[in-house]
Amino acid sequence: MPPVHYDQDMNGFTTDPDAWVAAGGDAWRREVLARAGRVAVFTDGDARCLAAIHPDRPEMGTVGDWVGGPEVLDEAIAWLEGEGCDAAEGPAMLAPWFPAMATLGPYDVPPMLAEPTDRGARWEGAGWKRSARYVSIAAPHEPQIAAGMDRAARLSLRGWRLESLETGPSSQITEDAWDRAVASIHAIASTAFRELPGYLSAPADVVADFYRPYRQLIDPRLTLLARDPDGVAAGFLLGLPAHAGGVASGARWFQILTLGVRPEASHSGVATWMVAAVHQAARKAGYSAGVHAMIRVESTVRDTAWYRGDLVREYASYRKTW
Repeated sequence: MPPVHYDQDMNGFTTDPDAWVAAGGDAWRREVLARAGRVAVFTDGDARCLAAIHPDRPEMGTVGDWVGGPEVLDEAIAWLEGEGCDAAEGPAMLAPWFPAMATLGPYDVPPMLAEPTDRGARWEGAGWKRSARYVSIAAPHEPQIAAGMDRAARLSLRGWRLESLETGPSSQITEDAWDRAVASIHAIASTAFRELPGYLSAPADVVADFYRPYRQLIDPRLTLLARDPDGVAAGFLLGLPAHAGGVASGARWFQILTLGVRPEASHSGVATWMVAAVHQAARKAGYSAGVHAMIRVESTVRDTAWYRGDLVREYASYRKTW
């Protein structure tokens, strides 16, 4: 097969993946995302970004990995327009399974693991409009544990159980255990999140491979699977330390990145039980509180324990049409 040649346009930008990697792009992410949709990268040697189009939503693309001035965004938009899109979301990478959102502050807490760090003001300055808002909240253990006590007893009597991720001899998640866990979580999330605004599918192996470099950051005590009386995985909670090294490095918080429950069990109390159980495990491990991370803020205020705590950070997603 002859080599592919990438030409620079009149503005000095190229779609050459090697040039994009040389400018700081992540080759692994690009290669994995390209297995699930159309992906193009742009760089002039300094600035860079990545654009993608999901096969189930050809009219709207995504733009992420933006470094540099707005000119590189224009390159991405021009490509999306040429591919038939009339709008884009950002910061985002192909589908909600992958990193998204920009931060709005406050910035007194250092960036947490897996947290967006792109500043929303940059996107607004480039003419993008906010489309949704999210928050992270630091929640104390006791109210979360208390809220799940009755549900834990009731569900246990019915045959439900919670289990942590399988580990190897070193208490780290093995490769095989990782793949099995992601497969279970993916199956649950695919049904639990299907009706949410903006949901798009992604193959389980793509999700597993995209996040594989972060496998060693997972604390198995902070990630749970809920199994129904038949042993079927019906709920999951994904948690990890808020900062690298966990309590051993002096970090005070853990964070709950996401959780999901199959629709048929959505009102069973399983989610509340999982949150209570992981707060209890985190307290035993030495964490002082848990961050309920990147919760979408709806138009109505929900007075539940999940939403109670101190604001850590706000975030936004953005959209641009043409």
